[in-house]
Amino acid sequence: MRVKTPQSLVTFPKNDQVIVYNYLTKDAVTCAPADVYWLMLAGQWTSIDDIIENHPHVEPLSLRRQLLDLVETGMLLEEGSGQALRESSYTKSWEMGIAAGLYHFAALDNEFGSAEESVAKQKEKNLTSPSPELFWKNSGNAYRLPRCEMKQTESLRDLMARRRSVRKVLPTALSLEELSDCLYSGLGITGFVQTETALLPLKMTPSGGARNPFEAFIWVKDVQGLEPGIYHYSALEHSVQFVDHLPAATAQNFVQKQNWADDMPAIIFLVAVLERVTWKYNDPNAYRVVMIEAGHVAQNMMLACTNNNLTACPTAALNHTMISDVLGLSNITQTPIYAILVGHPDESDDIILPVSTGATEANPQ
Repeated sequence: MRVKTPQSLVTFPKNDQVIVYNYLTKDAVTCAPADVYWLMLAGQWTSIDDIIENHPHVEPLSLRRQLLDLVETGMLLEEGSGQALRESSYTKSWEMGIAAGLYHFAALDNEFGSAEESVAKQKEKNLTSPSPELFWKNSGNAYRLPRCEMKQTESLRDLMARRRSVRKVLPTALSLEELSDCLYSGLGITGFVQTETALLPLKMTPSGGARNPFEAFIWVKDVQGLEPGIYHYSALEHSVQFVDHLPAATAQNFVQKQNWADDMPAIIFLVAVLERVTWKYNDPNAYRVVMIEAGHVAQNMMLACTNNNLTACPTAALNHTMISDVLGLSNITQTPIYAILVGHPDESDDIILPVSTGATEANPQ
């Protein structure tokens, strides 16, 4: 029998032992640190007989049994097995790196309990660890934003078709009304629902378990009525509160050197407060749900901007540490996920071709 160590193994120290986890199969074993040595021997296809022969100081039957146990638990692959074929497909086709692979496959096909089991678990947890607040309030010196009024505009479909990310903007300040509409459309609280376990905020975007993990901080460079600075938006109060002055570093330093950011009058940073979600869900799929929700929130904000004839340019190319420092986020479970840069669009240099042009004409070879 020939065996090989999977390329999808990760290890974690735990006290005086090591947890070895195959994220492709979700198999895991706990072993002594010395046992990891046998996994290191089989980076390429190697016969068990050769391993035994090259280690005459180890009792052969005992070593063979140990290696076969590693095969049984998925820590070593048997040549020609279904697991080996799957691992071969993974190594040939996966191009997003180990970290993304670990997250992606760990989040697949997780089992979920029933609604009744979930409610019982929440009630039990509430006795010793109450749920974190699902929204942050501002203090008394916050700026109340203008009330958002419903506008008669074109159809929703026409509005969506008009949305574009124009990175070239005019040197024009945003109005408070424009900023207000954008923030409220993405994160504003429209009501509450009382469940068996909590009072949950309702918004215009869906949220997994109504945990509403996102807070917004605004980089204000040029907004009428607001001094330049960093502000926090309270979804409950529909207000913004000054947090700090703008740093010396320009905006592009916080979005990985995208120099067009320096011209934007405002940047909205969506910050995930992960403990809101992990209080109810603690499996890898919960992290995926948070990422999806960032898209829900941002899309509403971008459509609101389009409705106000603004451009809204989203980016996930963030300098997370710099942003966290500027926003005053010291808890590692509170992290910037997404940024929406907002301004008045200038003439776009993009050449827009109609759908009827066809892919062949639009992308000549």
